[in-house]
Amino acid sequence: MTVRRLYWLTIGFGVAGCIAYSVVQGFRLGLAFLLGAGISLVNLWLFNYLSGSLAPSTSENKPWSARAFISRYLLLFAGGYAIIKALGVNPLPVVLGLLTSTAAVVAASIAELIRPSTP
Repeated sequence: MTVRRLYWLTIGFGVAGCIAYSVVQGFRLGLAFLLGAGISLVNLWLFNYLSGSLAPSTSENKPWSARAFISRYLLLFAGGYAIIKALGVNPLPVVLGLLTSTAAVVAASIAELIRPSTP
């Protein structure tokens, strides 16, 4: 499973969810879902970047990486809160948008089980 595939699946789930929410519930809720998915995509990128910088090595200790790795959850919460307050919407579409990267990981795992990639 490549990280690039996860990025594309997250974008796809974000756009599909935005369209579905816009059709069924209205544009503002669709936008809230899309913004939550955008934060989820940034979180996925940040997770990938920071996990690489936390890998054991012989170089100097990087305590900033560990703090940044933990503080990204605070950024997720703050971003979701800002979306809810700015758009004046209920939190459900934002929370579901924040879960799009999780849905991408599950979908990629299922696809890998059904059709394993060849080396």
